[in-house]
Amino acid sequence: MVRVWQQNTWIDDRKFLKSYVRARAEQGNINHPAYGTWTADFMLRQNESRAFLGKYLNDPRVPWRHKRREMIAITGIIPVAKGLAKIKQRSDVSCRLCKRAREQRGASTENLPEEACGHINSDFCDGMATTVTAVHHFIWRHLYASMQAAQTPTSKLRFVTPDKESSMSTLRQEAECKQVCSRESLTEKTAVIEKTVSVKEHKREHYDFDPTLFYENHFWNRRPDGIVIKIIIEHYAS
Repeated sequence: MVRVWQQNTWIDDRKFLKSYVRARAEQGNINHPAYGTWTADFMLRQNESRAFLGKYLNDPRVPWRHKRREMIAITGIIPVAKGLAKIKQRSDVSCRLCKRAREQRGASTENLPEEACGHINSDFCDGMATTVTAVHHFIWRHLYASMQAAQTPTSKLRFVTPDKESSMSTLRQEAECKQVCSRESLTEKTAVIEKTVSVKEHKREHYDFDPTLFYENHFWNRRPDGIVIKIIIEHYAS
């Protein structure tokens, strides 16, 4: 923030926002939104594809119900608990979907997250996790297949997971993956990142038993949406 003041970028709104976001990134403070919510970040930061959003809303081929849902989400008037609390129509902002899902499996309903638009559209919502995950996988499988189909005959890319996802532990068995670095080195490098991930309530018991082992297993059980390896062929003159 001091740097922003020294550079006088605060005078220009656009320069201020750009400098502020860059400073946060340099400090590694990227796990929390700059403007209170990730939606606000999307709408206020530069280069966030807002032109595409306008094109989508003006496309006559897009059904009106889809546009309406998009506009409701953007304007923040979707009837979630957090939004209803702002207009004094609800006092409890805890997620009703999470509560219902936890009750069904006999889990504790204490410390429920806030029911916000971003929350119910993520796999952090216990009640929507299955649906959100299925949509996520469908989009990525389509993207992955499209990239693979667009390869040229001279392409050096090898698509490791064309049919289904594989855990990092399984992918590690690939010959090309073993050449990247050792298992121990990869575990050590990813430990810092893994510790920034929020522990879900139903995994809390495993975390409390051994946090270090929990994060290590969490990484090796990760299932990336897709892995592509660039094969480098070296030619040696005889």
